[in-house]
Amino acid sequence: MAPSDPPKDTPRADRGEEGVIRPDELDYTASERVAELSEGRYVVATDNDDAPSVDDSDEADSTDERGTLARQQTARYVSERGADYGFALTASFGGDIRHHEHFSDDVAAAFGDLATWYVEQIDTDTPAEEVLGILLLASKTNVSYPTQVLAPVLRRHGLDLDDSIGDLLAVLSKEGITLPTEE
Repeated sequence: MAPSDPPKDTPRADRGEEGVIRPDELDYTASERVAELSEGRYVVATDNDDAPSVDDSDEADSTDERGTLARQQTARYVSERGADYGFALTASFGGDIRHHEHFSDDVAAAFGDLATWYVEQIDTDTPAEEVLGILLLASKTNVSYPTQVLAPVLRRHGLDLDDSIGDLLAVLSKEGITLPTEE
Protein backbone atom coordinates (compact mmCIF):
# COMPACT_ATOMS: atom_id res chain seq x y z
CA MET A 1 0.00 0.00 0.00
CA ALA A 2 1.34 3.46 -0.90
CA PRO A 3 1.73 6.08 1.83
CA SER A 4 -1.11 8.20 0.38
CA ASP A 5 -3.57 5.31 0.14
CA PRO A 6 -6.08 5.04 3.02
CA PRO A 7 -5.38 2.20 5.45
CA LYS A 8 -7.41 -0.93 4.77
CA ASP A 9 -8.76 -0.95 8.31
CA THR A 10 -10.31 2.53 7.92
CA PRO A 11 -14.11 2.27 8.06
CA ARG A 12 -15.83 2.56 4.66
CA ALA A 13 -17.69 5.74 5.55
CA ASP A 14 -14.46 7.44 6.60
CA ARG A 15 -12.80 6.37 3.34
CA GLY A 16 -15.54 8.05 1.31
CA GLU A 17 -16.93 4.79 -0.03
CA GLU A 18 -20.67 4.34 -0.28
CA GLY A 19 -21.16 1.06 -2.08
CA VAL A 20 -20.51 0.61 -5.77
CA ILE A 21 -18.88 3.51 -7.58
CA ARG A 22 -18.66 4.33 -11.26
CA PRO A 23 -15.27 4.34 -13.05
CA ASP A 24 -15.47 8.11 -13.58
CA GLU A 25 -15.73 8.53 -9.79
CA LEU A 26 -12.33 6.96 -9.24
CA ASP A 27 -9.60 9.52 -8.72
CA TYR A 28 -6.45 7.52 -9.13
CA THR A 29 -4.49 10.69 -9.89
CA ALA A 30 -4.62 11.70 -6.22
CA SER A 31 -2.33 8.81 -5.28
CA GLU A 32 1.39 9.50 -4.86
CA ARG A 33 1.91 6.31 -6.85
CA VAL A 34 0.56 7.94 -10.05
CA ALA A 35 2.27 10.60 -12.14
CA GLU A 36 0.72 12.20 -15.21
CA LEU A 37 2.85 12.23 -18.37
CA SER A 38 0.36 14.15 -20.53
CA GLU A 39 -3.39 14.29 -21.11
CA GLY A 40 -4.73 10.79 -20.45
CA ARG A 41 -1.24 9.26 -20.03
CA TYR A 42 0.03 8.19 -16.61
CA VAL A 43 2.87 6.30 -14.97
CA VAL A 44 1.83 4.09 -12.06
CA ALA A 45 4.41 2.84 -9.55
CA THR A 46 3.99 -0.91 -9.18
CA ASP A 47 6.39 -1.41 -6.29
CA ASN A 48 6.47 0.04 -2.79
CA ASP A 49 9.10 2.67 -3.56
CA ASP A 50 8.56 6.39 -3.84
CA ALA A 51 6.36 8.08 -6.39
CA PRO A 52 7.24 7.37 -10.03
CA SER A 53 9.67 9.82 -11.55
CA VAL A 54 8.53 11.65 -14.64
CA ASP A 55 10.95 13.44 -16.93
CA ASP A 56 9.79 17.04 -17.26
CA SER A 57 11.48 17.49 -20.63
CA ASP A 58 9.37 18.08 -23.71
CA GLU A 59 7.51 15.22 -25.44
CA ALA A 60 10.15 14.79 -28.16
CA ASP A 61 12.86 14.19 -25.57
CA SER A 62 10.77 11.64 -23.66
CA THR A 63 9.86 9.92 -26.93
CA ASP A 64 13.55 9.76 -27.85
CA GLU A 65 14.37 8.36 -24.42
CA ARG A 66 11.63 5.72 -24.69
CA GLY A 67 12.92 4.82 -28.15
CA THR A 68 16.46 4.48 -26.82
CA LEU A 69 15.27 2.31 -23.95
CA ALA A 70 13.20 0.16 -26.32
CA ARG A 71 16.22 -0.29 -28.63
CA GLN A 72 18.42 -1.27 -25.67
CA GLN A 73 15.87 -3.78 -24.38
CA THR A 74 15.32 -5.25 -27.84
CA ALA A 75 19.08 -5.52 -28.45
CA ARG A 76 19.49 -7.35 -25.14
CA TYR A 77 16.53 -9.65 -25.91
CA VAL A 78 17.84 -10.53 -29.38
CA SER A 79 21.44 -10.98 -28.19
CA GLU A 80 20.30 -13.38 -25.45
CA ARG A 81 18.97 -15.75 -28.14
CA GLY A 82 22.52 -16.76 -29.08
CA ALA A 83 22.12 -16.26 -32.83
CA ASP A 84 24.12 -14.06 -35.16
CA TYR A 85 20.95 -12.69 -36.79
CA GLY A 86 17.49 -12.19 -35.49
CA PHE A 87 14.51 -9.99 -35.04
CA ALA A 88 11.52 -9.56 -32.78
CA LEU A 89 8.75 -7.70 -34.60
CA THR A 90 5.48 -6.17 -33.63
CA ALA A 91 3.53 -4.89 -36.61
CA SER A 92 0.08 -3.62 -37.40
CA PHE A 93 -1.76 -5.01 -40.42
CA GLY A 94 -5.18 -3.51 -41.04
CA GLY A 95 -5.54 -2.67 -37.36
CA ASP A 96 -4.51 -6.15 -36.15
CA ILE A 97 -1.33 -6.34 -34.10
CA ARG A 98 0.88 -9.31 -34.92
CA HIS A 99 4.16 -10.53 -33.47
CA HIS A 100 6.94 -12.56 -35.06
CA GLU A 101 10.42 -13.62 -34.03
CA HIS A 102 13.22 -15.40 -35.82
CA PHE A 103 16.77 -16.10 -34.70
CA SER A 104 19.39 -17.79 -36.87
CA ASP A 105 23.07 -17.94 -37.66
CA ASP A 106 22.13 -17.77 -41.36
CA VAL A 107 21.52 -14.21 -42.56
CA ALA A 108 19.71 -15.40 -45.69
CA ALA A 109 17.36 -17.61 -43.66
CA ALA A 110 16.60 -14.75 -41.28
CA PHE A 111 15.85 -12.35 -44.13
CA GLY A 112 13.80 -14.95 -46.03
CA ASP A 113 11.71 -15.68 -42.94
CA LEU A 114 11.12 -11.96 -42.33
CA ALA A 115 10.13 -11.23 -45.94
CA THR A 116 7.89 -14.30 -46.21
CA TRP A 117 6.14 -13.59 -42.91
CA TYR A 118 5.51 -9.99 -43.97
CA VAL A 119 3.93 -10.86 -47.30
CA GLU A 120 1.82 -13.58 -45.70
CA GLN A 121 0.34 -10.90 -43.44
CA ILE A 122 -0.64 -8.59 -46.28
CA ASP A 123 -1.84 -11.11 -48.89
CA THR A 124 -2.95 -14.65 -48.10
CA ASP A 125 -4.31 -15.50 -51.55
CA THR A 126 -1.21 -14.87 -53.69
CA PRO A 127 1.93 -17.02 -53.32
CA ALA A 128 4.55 -15.30 -51.15
CA GLU A 129 7.23 -15.38 -53.87
CA GLU A 130 4.91 -13.55 -56.26
CA VAL A 131 3.98 -10.92 -53.67
CA LEU A 132 7.68 -10.36 -52.90
CA GLY A 133 8.41 -9.77 -56.58
CA ILE A 134 5.48 -7.39 -56.93
CA LEU A 135 6.48 -5.43 -53.83
CA LEU A 136 10.10 -5.12 -54.93
CA LEU A 137 9.05 -3.90 -58.36
CA ALA A 138 6.46 -1.50 -56.97
CA SER A 139 8.92 -0.10 -54.42
CA LYS A 140 11.42 0.57 -57.21
CA THR A 141 14.02 -1.37 -55.25
CA ASN A 142 16.83 -2.46 -57.54
CA VAL A 143 17.83 -6.09 -57.16
CA SER A 144 20.98 -7.45 -58.79
CA TYR A 145 21.38 -11.17 -59.42
CA PRO A 146 24.59 -12.91 -60.49
CA THR A 147 24.40 -13.92 -64.16
CA GLN A 148 24.74 -17.62 -63.28
CA VAL A 149 21.15 -17.64 -61.93
CA LEU A 150 19.89 -17.38 -65.53
CA ALA A 151 21.39 -20.72 -66.70
CA PRO A 152 19.01 -22.86 -64.56
CA VAL A 153 16.05 -20.83 -65.87
CA LEU A 154 17.09 -21.58 -69.45
CA ARG A 155 17.63 -25.29 -68.69
CA ARG A 156 14.29 -25.55 -66.92
CA HIS A 157 12.53 -24.35 -70.05
CA GLY A 158 14.68 -26.39 -72.47
CA LEU A 159 16.36 -23.33 -73.96
CA ASP A 160 20.00 -23.02 -75.03
CA LEU A 161 22.27 -20.53 -76.80
CA ASP A 162 20.66 -21.31 -80.17
CA ASP A 163 17.25 -20.06 -78.99
CA SER A 164 16.29 -16.43 -79.47
CA ILE A 165 15.33 -13.83 -76.93
CA GLY A 166 11.86 -14.13 -78.43
CA ASP A 167 11.81 -17.83 -77.48
CA LEU A 168 12.82 -16.93 -73.92
CA LEU A 169 10.15 -14.24 -73.66
CA ALA A 170 7.49 -16.58 -75.05
CA VAL A 171 8.29 -19.18 -72.38
CA LEU A 172 8.53 -16.64 -69.55
CA SER A 173 5.31 -14.85 -70.54
CA LYS A 174 3.38 -17.98 -69.59
CA GLU A 175 4.98 -18.64 -66.19
CA GLY A 176 7.02 -15.58 -65.28
CA ILE A 177 10.49 -16.00 -63.90
CA THR A 178 11.39 -17.45 -60.51
CA LEU A 179 14.85 -16.81 -59.14
CA PRO A 180 16.58 -18.82 -57.97
CA THR A 181 15.06 -21.79 -59.74
CA GLU A 182 14.07 -24.87 -57.80
CA GLU A 183 16.40 -27.57 -59.16
